[in-house]
Amino acid sequence: MAKEKDTFEAKSGVGFKVFSHYLRFVHNQIYYRKLHWIGTENIPEKGPLMIVSDHQNCLSDALALLMAIFHTRKKRQHRILARASVFKPIFTKPLRWLGIMPAFRLEYEGAESLSNNADTFNESENELLKDGTLIIYPEAGHQDKRWLGTFSYGYTRLLFNAAARTNFEKEFFILPSCNHYSNYFNIREDVLIKFDTPISIAPFYELYKTKPRTAQRQVNALVRKQISGLMLDITDLENYESIDYLRESEFGRKYALNNGYDPNYLPDKLLADKKLFASLEQAKEEREEDILKIYQEIRKLEQAIKGLRISDYDFNKKICLPKLLLQGLLLLILCPLFLFACVPNLFIYLSPRIITRKLTDRMFYSSINFGFYLLISIPLFYTVAFVLTWIFTKSLLIALLYLVSLPFLGIFAWNFYKVFKQWLRQLRFYFLKEREKLEEVSVLRNHLFSALNELIK
Repeated sequence: MAKEKDTFEAKSGVGFKVFSHYLRFVHNQIYYRKLHWIGTENIPEKGPLMIVSDHQNCLSDALALLMAIFHTRKKRQHRILARASVFKPIFTKPLRWLGIMPAFRLEYEGAESLSNNADTFNESENELLKDGTLIIYPEAGHQDKRWLGTFSYGYTRLLFNAAARTNFEKEFFILPSCNHYSNYFNIREDVLIKFDTPISIAPFYELYKTKPRTAQRQVNALVRKQISGLMLDITDLENYESIDYLRESEFGRKYALNNGYDPNYLPDKLLADKKLFASLEQAKEEREEDILKIYQEIRKLEQAIKGLRISDYDFNKKICLPKLLLQGLLLLILCPLFLFACVPNLFIYLSPRIITRKLTDRMFYSSINFGFYLLISIPLFYTVAFVLTWIFTKSLLIALLYLVSLPFLGIFAWNFYKVFKQWLRQLRFYFLKEREKLEEVSVLRNHLFSALNELIK
């Protein structure tokens, strides 16, 4: 009976409601700059549903998907199957509270741990039978790049088992989904959750009764195909770094604009990047030697630009000294406000490094940062700032106003820092002493971009 308290139905108290509002505020307003939910009309209002998605950013994927459900289908119950290794002592209760359950994997937790899945799978099937939502990531582990890994089709067995418990009289659906980020690691970035049309498994019931694995494989193939069509699936892993650099460079921005997409709007940028990769793949089929040679040169170009500590975008900006001086003056004027905003927000942003600096898998960074902000640094430092302000000003009103302003001051501080870094980089570009090397890099860049335009026009 103790485990039953962790179920979604038990989350109707005031504590959970307060926590869920706090979670959404930190996630939607502080951590991310903008969230995009595409295709939410495809989420059924009722009925058993399994949402299947690609997996690229650890716990951040699940949280972003939860926000889409909270926003559009608040009444939907949910369970999320997540890798058991993320259930650290400090996170276990909040994760369970949010309906996230541990799934033990052979590759990560070992064969001896697989027996622990019995309770998780039983709870998952029960959720489906109660017309709930089950969220699953069949790649098991998260990918470190924008590509779709191998799907384990075991997740389909959960759905068919639940259907069998109704004597195959109830219809169950799978909703393919994808997640996409403007940047995996930084805060104040954009995230996109996109849903396709639901897939009914009812047409596979008869096949499942005689050939269960065949039915599972066929359903899995349909789901994987839809997810690959939703996301940016860069299948050319040998040349991934070159392709990723191109889509993020000024070449990728101009390609988006030339094809009618807004590169500053993440849903548009995703479509433009998918189209660009398709064009590159077509060029590779037609003129493989030429495109592979360009990919090799792109890697050299990227290293040369990094060596100069500048950005690809700097080549296309009209950088003039009066504009730089004016920007510098404005930054200087705003510097006192930046320093004021850094207390205590600087400590909040830097505190997760206690953990992240020891990580070898960078794809955990975002999840650790968010979890640390949510559960430790924001409650701790905002409370200390509020109490100290109250003590020194002897005014509860001033302390409350300061507390309310802290998240917005933090956002200002982060944006100031980004603009300051960009200004420094442009200043370095303008006064770069290695002008001869810069000219060589510029010539190489123009040559490669022109050659690419000819190949994919």
